[in-house]
Amino acid sequence: MFLKTLRIHGFKSFADRTRLELEPGVTVIVGPNGSGKSNVVDAISWVLGTQATKHLRTDKMEEVIFAGTTTRPAHRVAEVVLTFDNSERRLPLDLSEVTIGRRLHNDGTSEYEINGTPCRLLDISELLSDGGVGRHQHVIINQGQVASILNAGPDEHRAIIEEAAGVLKHRNRRRRAARRLERTHVDVQRLEDIHKELLRQMRPLKRQANAAARYDDVRTTARGLRLYLGGRELAEIEDRLTEARAQEGTAAIREERDTVALQELESRLESLETAAGESGRALQRDTAAAARLETTSERLQRIAQVAHERHRSLTSGAEQAGERHDDLLAEASGIVEDLAAAAAEEEQAGATAGRAEIALQALEDEERSLAEQETLPVEGVIATLRGDLQALEAAGARDGREMTATAHRLEIVTESVERDGTAVEELREEIRRMDKEAGAQQEAYEAARSIREAAESEWQRLEMDLADQTRLVSAARARVEALEQAGVVNPDVLAEAARLEGVGEAVATVLDIPDHLADAVGAALGPWAEALVATPGGLADAVAELKSRQLGGMPFVVGGVKGSDARVLPSDIPGRPIIELLGPAADAVVARRLLSDVVLADSWSAAWSFVQAHPQLRAVTAEGDLVTIAGIRISAGEDGLGVTLARAREDLSQAETGLARATSRETSARRSLHDHREDERSQLEALEAVEVRMSGAVETLDRAERSVTEGEAELIRLQDRRSALEEGELHRTERLVELRGRLDDLEGEEAARQAAWEALSRRRQEIADRREQSRRLREQSAAALGAATERRKLLETRRVAVERELEQAIGFHVDPADMVRLERVESAARAALDHVSAHITILRARQAELRQTSGEAVRRLDEARQNASNLSKQIAGSKETRSNLAVEIEGLRVRRESVAEGLRRDLDASVEQAIAAPPVEVPENTAPIAHLESLEADLRRMGPVNPLAAQEYEDLSERASFLDGQLSDLRESAHELEKVIKALDDEMATLFADAFQDISALYAENFSLLFPGGRGQLSLSDPGDHLNTGVEIEAQPLGKKVSRLSLLSGGERSLAALAFLFAVFRARPSPFYVLDEVEAALDDANLHRFLRLVELLRDSAQVIIVTHQQQTMEGADTLYGITMEPGGSTQVVAKRLSNVTV
Repeated sequence: MFLKTLRIHGFKSFADRTRLELEPGVTVIVGPNGSGKSNVVDAISWVLGTQATKHLRTDKMEEVIFAGTTTRPAHRVAEVVLTFDNSERRLPLDLSEVTIGRRLHNDGTSEYEINGTPCRLLDISELLSDGGVGRHQHVIINQGQVASILNAGPDEHRAIIEEAAGVLKHRNRRRRAARRLERTHVDVQRLEDIHKELLRQMRPLKRQANAAARYDDVRTTARGLRLYLGGRELAEIEDRLTEARAQEGTAAIREERDTVALQELESRLESLETAAGESGRALQRDTAAAARLETTSERLQRIAQVAHERHRSLTSGAEQAGERHDDLLAEASGIVEDLAAAAAEEEQAGATAGRAEIALQALEDEERSLAEQETLPVEGVIATLRGDLQALEAAGARDGREMTATAHRLEIVTESVERDGTAVEELREEIRRMDKEAGAQQEAYEAARSIREAAESEWQRLEMDLADQTRLVSAARARVEALEQAGVVNPDVLAEAARLEGVGEAVATVLDIPDHLADAVGAALGPWAEALVATPGGLADAVAELKSRQLGGMPFVVGGVKGSDARVLPSDIPGRPIIELLGPAADAVVARRLLSDVVLADSWSAAWSFVQAHPQLRAVTAEGDLVTIAGIRISAGEDGLGVTLARAREDLSQAETGLARATSRETSARRSLHDHREDERSQLEALEAVEVRMSGAVETLDRAERSVTEGEAELIRLQDRRSALEEGELHRTERLVELRGRLDDLEGEEAARQAAWEALSRRRQEIADRREQSRRLREQSAAALGAATERRKLLETRRVAVERELEQAIGFHVDPADMVRLERVESAARAALDHVSAHITILRARQAELRQTSGEAVRRLDEARQNASNLSKQIAGSKETRSNLAVEIEGLRVRRESVAEGLRRDLDASVEQAIAAPPVEVPENTAPIAHLESLEADLRRMGPVNPLAAQEYEDLSERASFLDGQLSDLRESAHELEKVIKALDDEMATLFADAFQDISALYAENFSLLFPGGRGQLSLSDPGDHLNTGVEIEAQPLGKKVSRLSLLSGGERSLAALAFLFAVFRARPSPFYVLDEVEAALDDANLHRFLRLVELLRDSAQVIIVTHQQQTMEGADTLYGITMEPGGSTQVVAKRLSNVTV
């Protein structure tokens, strides 16, 4: 192995691409100073992996790139490629040539290559180290390195020997092993600390876990007991609730019964009170009897009038009138007449009261005047009479004006009443017309509603049909999917699967099935009936291929696997094993795998009996029936699964067609229903509009009728006022005549005056009597007015109620029979009027009988009242009982909810769980609640516990176990590392000892060659420690007694160092050596001796020497000249024999 070529480009002074062809032997490189000779050595050192810039004589690695000159630009990349001749295969590559390269960019990035393949610096270093070349081995000796070797200490000398002996890689391994061992010890220490910490943490956790376990036991027992007690309490509450509800129901029934009895009794009371009252009234004076008969006569008259009015109203177009409507009309008519009579009576009473008041005031005024006149002299009386005359005349003028205003108001009110009466008739006619229109619109609405109901029924029927069709489609689709999954394989998928590698014939072909057993074997195979046989290796590829192409539904059976899956069949089988009936070409392995548990039976019943006795086996019949312990699948018939699937698909198509038709019909019916609903809504809106207009007309009619009634009442009041004014006028006229006569008498003779005084006294007495009569008449009139007013108000209230009920009764249907009945009622009422006198006689005759029965009625009435009082007390007691029970029930319900909420909140349990909870064992002679309190006290005494302690302890225990295993592994690893270190120490000691002996002998030989007669030797500083001992170099030239190198001359020191280096070279040779001006300090004699050492290496190694010495050049096999022009780059000239190349 030797250096074959060296290519340099852009490295230091080599701007151009330079190629050096190197050969075995001695190659000498010469050239002037500064031409770049040493750059060749730097290039070799750099490509071999040198990273230290001081060895390259630079400060930064980027400085090795050609920096440029005044005429040449700088380069951006430095590249060196070194080729080794590896014919001897010293490098661990099976190549005759090995090329390593290194490239550095100006951004600082480096690239390494081995034979053009990118690699790491470590790869190059290991490769060269295996070949005996490395950046740490002394194959390249630079300028000054010889002197550094001499100045080095024993340890540095040892390092050179170790590098040459190959100890360095073992030392590096030992260093790495020692670091790993140190880290392992650190890890072991750390794990031991952690393990101790875990054990320290586990001790309290174990106590906490035990406490938590005991706490859980006590809490579980307490929870079970509390749940059981809660369930018992809930059961007791439920029992009491049931009992209370039953008692409440009983009380309610008793109360209802008593209430019904009380109502019946009150009804009897009313009848008894009515009977007693009738008896009392029957015993009143004859005038009272006559008044009742007159009242009856008037009522009969009103009934006849109401019947006549209702007959007329029904004739005008009312749609319906019932018995209640007749009574309401009769009552309304009677109330109207009674109101008119009451109003008239009120007006009359008011007028009478007014006249009485006026008369009373006039009499009181006159009485005061007469009393004053008696105390006055004649002149005063005359003046008083004259004043009274003036007052009466002024009052007459005032009443005259009021009379005129009253007459004018009478005319206005009369016209208003006539106008409102005409409006009432018109409104009645309008109401009758709208009533007919409402009837017609009602019929139209009823017709539209009937049509809508029919359309809605039809749509509901079609919607149900649609739902049925949808279910049919779902069922058909599910059946098709089930049949498709049952084994019918898509032919396209089958063809694709058959073309795959590793997939063979179909199972049916491989089994060689006889024709008469096709159905039986097909039933037994089931989903494998259409499977393909695949090899074990081809099965996975086939499945992966089909899945990647999204093709499914294809079964595969594994074939070609040796072995037997056959089962031992019992002796009592009802036929033969089906695998014995297959053809001679059947694959036995596949048959046993698929059919070893199948027996061919004569009938399904025999097969069923067989599988019941042997549930692990299956049986089939020749018809294709499959019988297993799970059930029986009947054969699909001769057409098989394929035809069944075809029929199922046809059924699905028909069902989908039916679904489409049902959907269309349902959609059409839904649209028609929507149209009919719109028509019904429009008819209803029209009917409501007519009813609204009719309601408005009825309200207007009501207002008009009230206006007529009010106008008529005002007419009566005005007429009464006018009558009162006329009576007042007559009274004033009489008073004026009287006063004038008295005034004439007082102004006459004495006799006439005396007669006037006497007449004044008589007049005063007369006026006093009349005043008392007028006061009694005023009080009677006021009482009559109040009674009339109260009666009128009551009649008004009832009229409003009757009118409201009549409004609700508008629109009733008219029955012709009602018309006849009304006519009969009217005729009967009028006929009854003719018999009133006869009834009066009969009533008088019954007075004696009523006197006799009155006492009995009073007795029965008192008894009924006592019974009613007792029933009221019983009802009150029942109500109180129900109230108490309701309070208790509510309390029980609240208590139940409270208990249930407590169970949910505290125990996370439902009511059902509590009621179903089993009883908990408690100590003997201890109540459950006392035991529960004891358990809760125990829990309180335990205090808070760590519920996670058990889990934490378990986790820590597992972690501690894991750490134990890790510690064992680490200790085992440390032991193994110690063994490795021991082995490396032994190997290094052996390698060093062997190398030291060889180098020591060769050093003595080299020294005697360089220093004839001198003595040189190597010694160990610590012979007992071959791993750490240093190496001392001793040199004693002839004639000198010094042995220390520092006391030798420069040339002697250089020769001694060269003797040591060449001893290393010879003892552990390298493929090549590069020496950079190592003989510069030697004289000719010593140089000659140096060349003798080189000659010793010529045949065993390639030597490259950079020199200025002529003798060195003469001993070269190849000579390279290095030159550099000013401002240029390094150029190389080679000389081999007579050939020179540039």
